[in-house]
Formats: sequence, C-alpha cells, structure tokens
Amino acid sequence: MTADNTRSSAVAEVAVVGAGLMGAALARALAGAGHQVRIWNRTPERAQKLAGERLRPVHTIQEAVASCDLVIACTSSYETTRAALAPVTDWGEAALVNLATGAPEEAEAMAEWAGERRVPYLDGSLLCFPDLVGSPDTLVVYAGAPEVWDRHHPVLRALGGRSRFLSERVRSASVLDTAIIGSFYVTAVGAYVEAATYAHSQGVSAEMMREATRLVLRTLGSSTKKAAAAIESGEHATDQATLATYANGARHCLSALRAEGHRARLLTAAVENLEAARAAGLGELGIYAQTDVVHDPAASPKRAP
Repeated sequence: MTADNTRSSAVAEVAVVGAGLMGAALARALAGAGHQVRIWNRTPERAQKLAGERLRPVHTIQEAVASCDLVIACTSSYETTRAALAPVTDWGEAALVNLATGAPEEAEAMAEWAGERRVPYLDGSLLCFPDLVGSPDTLVVYAGAPEVWDRHHPVLRALGGRSRFLSERVRSASVLDTAIIGSFYVTAVGAYVEAATYAHSQGVSAEMMREATRLVLRTLGSSTKKAAAAIESGEHATDQATLATYANGARHCLSALRAEGHRARLLTAAVENLEAARAAGLGELGIYAQTDVVHDPAASPKRAP
C-alpha cells in the first residue's frame, strides 16, 4: 500500500463544496468518519452553521481546495459547480468528485472541464436522501478515473457503505441515477399518489392501502429482478400473464379512474406503452417485452453497454 493510500484510508483532508441539505449531510458524514472537512458555500451562513469538530467553514473556494486530498462538490447543478470552482487555479494533488444531479451529457462535459485543468475526476450519484448519507446500506455510485476511486474509496465509503465504482465511462453514474431515481422512483411514487388518491376517494382506508401495498411491493421486488434479466437477455416468453392480459386489465382500470374524474396521467402512459407493444405483435409475450417499443433507436446515437 502506498503512502497516499495509507493517508486516504486513515485521515483525509476533504473539501465539501455546497452546504445545502445534501452537502451538509456529506460534510457531517465525513467528519463523523474522522476526516478533516472544510466546507464552502456561496452563502457563507449555511457553512457557518455546520462548524464543529473536524468541520471547518471557509470563506473562499481557494481556501477550501488548497492542500486538500479530495474535493467533493454537491451544488444544485453542474453549471453552479463549475462556477463555484472556476476561481481555483492551483489544485495541487487534489481530485474532484462531483455529486450534482444532471444529465449524462453534463457528466461528460464536466469531465472535460476537469481534464482541461488536469484534475483527476469522478462523477457520482447519490441514490438516497440526506438522512441516509453515511449509512452502511447506502449506495453511492461513481464513474470516471479509476485511479481516483482506487486512492480515495475508503473516504468515499464514509458516504455510503455499499458505494461502488461502476465504469471508466464517466456518464455511467448519471445514467443509473436517471434510470433508477428519475425514471423509476419518481414515476413510481407519482403512480402511487394517483392510486392512493383514487382509493381514498372511493372510501378505501389508508390502513387497507398500506396492507395491500406491502404485499404488492414483495411482488414488485421480484418483478424488477426478472425485468432486468429479461431485458438483458431478450427472452420474454411467459407462463404466467401475457402482455395482452396486462393491457386489458390496465385499460379497464384507466376507464374506472377516469369515470370518477381522475386524470390518471401515469396510468395513461402505461396503457399507451402496453397497447403499442400489443400493436407490435408482442401481446402473447410477457409484460417486459414492451422494452422493444419504449425506445426509438433513431432518436439518439447507439451507445455501448
């Protein structure tokens, strides 16, 4: 083990850029793990509120970065991160980890920005809320320069015990965030709000909804595993319920919600996908076969897995 790795695995000098809800949680987790943390925020008062043992607010971004091992940025966007770090002219031996949320293309642009300044760069995505930062079960994913992960993963695992390096393709962490948080989680919660609102309007109690939801979530957990495997393999045969069966049932549910004045926008989109798959001749396959109609290959460049 090198001296640098020894230092990273023991006590590191870390700068946290951004003291919002997530940035504050990152700073506290790092300080709690024994690292020396400097925190900078565009509004100094936010950083000052976090002052404590091993956690030092600083007034300038240059002071934050100077002689640091690792700079972790968590501002509102990639653009605000670049604006905050633009005054830094001497990065020393520091590496940059950016945890802002944005599109995969923005991650690539950020890596180019860092490369122009000869700063080793990792792009990361926090798959959690602030109150779970630092938990042994929290997953934070990283992509980009493997040498940054190799050197600093003991520090980065202080933010989430299940954290891992995905790929040298710097967009990979953002892709996973877009898929799991943006596309799946946000849509799933929205769909549940639609469902619970309809049930409440029809006199179903919250207790009954909780009980039914608990049982369905077990099935959903199994279904997501099967869906990921089926999409990867391209095998969609089923001996349980065909896509056409789902389409028929979803269409009747949509009619019921609309009859009671509910817009059911997310269920409408789900029905549209199922009907498009049935129209494409996939009705006798399993529900995961709709993967063949949800992507327009002509709309974006082909990217390697």
